[in-house]
Amino acid sequence: MAVEPGTSEVRRQHRFDQDSLERYLSSRLPGFPRQPAGALAVRQYSSGQSNPTFYLQKGGQAFVLRKKPHGPLLPGAHKVDREYRVQKALFSAGFPVPEPLLYCSDVSIIGTEFYVMQHVQGRIFRDVSLPEVGPAERSALYLAMMETLALLHSFDLQSLGLQGYGRGPGYCKRQVSTWKKQYDAAAHTDIPAMNKLAEWLANNLPPDDNEERLIHGDLRIDNIIFHPTEARVLAVLDWELSTTGHPLADLAYATQFYFWPASIKALGQGSVLGFKGNIETPSFEELVSIYCRCRHISTTLSNFNFFLALSYFKMAAIAQGVYARYRIGNASAENSHEFAKIVKPLAERGLELSKRSSFSNTQHSISPELFHQSRKGQEILLKVKQFMKQHIYPAEKEIVKYYTEPRNTEDRWKKPPLLERLKELAKAEGLWNLFLPDVSGLSQLDYALIAQETGRCFFAPEVFNCHAPDTGNMEVLHMYGTEEQKKEWLEPLLEGKISSCFCMTEPDVASSDATNMQCTIEQDGNSYMINGKKWWSSVNLHICGFDFMKLSLAACVRGLRVMCSYSKMWLLLK
Repeated sequence: MAVEPGTSEVRRQHRFDQDSLERYLSSRLPGFPRQPAGALAVRQYSSGQSNPTFYLQKGGQAFVLRKKPHGPLLPGAHKVDREYRVQKALFSAGFPVPEPLLYCSDVSIIGTEFYVMQHVQGRIFRDVSLPEVGPAERSALYLAMMETLALLHSFDLQSLGLQGYGRGPGYCKRQVSTWKKQYDAAAHTDIPAMNKLAEWLANNLPPDDNEERLIHGDLRIDNIIFHPTEARVLAVLDWELSTTGHPLADLAYATQFYFWPASIKALGQGSVLGFKGNIETPSFEELVSIYCRCRHISTTLSNFNFFLALSYFKMAAIAQGVYARYRIGNASAENSHEFAKIVKPLAERGLELSKRSSFSNTQHSISPELFHQSRKGQEILLKVKQFMKQHIYPAEKEIVKYYTEPRNTEDRWKKPPLLERLKELAKAEGLWNLFLPDVSGLSQLDYALIAQETGRCFFAPEVFNCHAPDTGNMEVLHMYGTEEQKKEWLEPLLEGKISSCFCMTEPDVASSDATNMQCTIEQDGNSYMINGKKWWSSVNLHICGFDFMKLSLAACVRGLRVMCSYSKMWLLLK
């Protein structure tokens, strides 16, 4: 059996009768391989702090099993039947979850209730700072997470068939009570901060505690499977804490790592809950803005301090519960003994957040503004403004004159010499390729405010090598191009030595409005098939170079690798 990443041999305290499981699945699970396909292979996932999770493989097919832990359990916890129910409803509605295949309440099979679901192949990021990807891809991954969370909160419970899944209005009040009881049942020592935080939460419940939406309850980026190469959510995992209640509880929980306690980092315990480093891109404000835009709600989130404080209270109670299960010998996580050290810092951070009225991902500065730039973004914006004032605006008259005066055929498409001199000046001052996060180190929000400034003059974006269509083409080549493509096209584009083109126009529609696009693309194995006609280029062939245009059109005709980006089609040459 090929070793599944993130798995190990089944731990002693979680072993069960694998032969009994195999016999049961052979008779109950449609499509499960029968003999003589070989014995069922089982490995245990090392992640997960609650319900033990296992990778099953037989006859080239893979499945995932989640079960209750053995031994005494906290009241109301580990309800795998609820996980199965909500996943089945969401899968039927087209929401990205692993397909649930079978639920078993017969504890005689493996000793506890369990369910089996489809195995989804993709990427899981255990460190929420995503150090293995660049800023652009990190932003795209978090964007996908926020869009998925907003989609979850947009479902109607009745359409999902989940009426009665929760307990009605009063979610926040129940959460405070539930987690206080869970903590009290698991506590091994007195932590005054937990008692103070519980008291503050009980006395400051939000007035709109009657809102009922389907919520995940534990949505973090490490509970998501992403596509192996794309910033696309394939499956949301771990629905044990799902219920109906206030959606801002999910949003606060998903963004709480922006306020991670420095004391936990100092203890070296950041990795216990999946936080090993700082995250600057995207910003907290960007994620909130994305979520609110997708849900069509205001970015003014009242009582958000309550929901952040509740998130830390819940995390502290969960950490205490993990440690309690370690003490009685049935914890799911290998590092469960470490959780006792983080309960107090989590509770103290929850108390600190309860006193805030506005939020920023910078721990030392709390700004009421939604669009909060990084320090580097502020510095670059200031330099751009100074460059515009000193060089761009004084050159406007001469460059406008160059483009508007009659010229002979040979020279009419050449760039003004002054424009080329300005580009060299901008490059020398480091104001070059500011649009590309991996090159500039700027966030999308940083660059948006810079682009607002350069947009005050029609030729300014080109001076900084930040003009369309080169920017979009460079981004696609940077993220998806082969090394050969990057060397041949991306490097000279980044240096400003060549220009590129963008084919959008179609013969039968007004395709200046890209929503009218009729050209289609379908995946065919590892390739893509294009069906459509492209009529003209947005850049004159004399400027972008005939060879580049010819090769791009050849790629379209031959149906080579294609990247579709919303309203645009980019052609990448193999």
